[in-house]
Amino acid sequence: MMKVEADGCGFPACQDSYSNTVRYANAVAHGGTTMSELTLEVGQANEIKLAARRAGATNADLKVLSKGDMFARILPVLRGRAKVVVSSILTLLRTVSIAVQPAATTSKEYFEQAGVKSMGQNFQNQFLGLEIAATPETELAVRKLEESSLDAPIMSELGEKAETSTSQFRAFLDANRGSQEWFIFYLRGKDGNLWAVYAYWDGRLEGWHVEAHSVEYSRRWYAGYRVVSRN
Repeated sequence: MMKVEADGCGFPACQDSYSNTVRYANAVAHGGTTMSELTLEVGQANEIKLAARRAGATNADLKVLSKGDMFARILPVLRGRAKVVVSSILTLLRTVSIAVQPAATTSKEYFEQAGVKSMGQNFQNQFLGLEIAATPETELAVRKLEESSLDAPIMSELGEKAETSTSQFRAFLDANRGSQEWFIFYLRGKDGNLWAVYAYWDGRLEGWHVEAHSVEYSRRWYAGYRVVSRN
């Protein structure tokens, strides 16, 4: 987990690397504005801090951003005049066909029928008593996470295919009882937001353990975990 300590502008060594980064960016953007003319509102600094947290940035990353012409190189991307090509962190392993799923209102018994034996509190809060619509036959993709990652980069790579329906999640678990793999899904909870839901087969319970975390939570998933999404 990234450690971000609050200082005057929300970053360590605020008056050092971070302030210089912002001053340099302003100079580039306005054709030679001097460092002394730049001001940075606390609210703006906090927005950047939260964005850095979501992306899994470290203090070392911020220092790189402040060096040389790095900010000038990414400025065209920020202004929509260039695109970033990112190496994939997911490798496709297999696809799984999921049959038509009927509409339902979820319950403890609904998931127990798929082999779920243990549910975390967040999962219970968001996915019990959830009304779900019927879904057509669907093909899901199982991908290997090649490096540890927060949810944001995973969801960015998957795009709109990241979200899986709760009924498809249940059907997948039912068809993969006893698996030795750890699975990550992105499901929409009762609050209307996407949640990262993980599932693993607990040999002691002889069933699945499932739990949900907010995608804003700065938790890194380990390399080797399986990410399940629409294909």
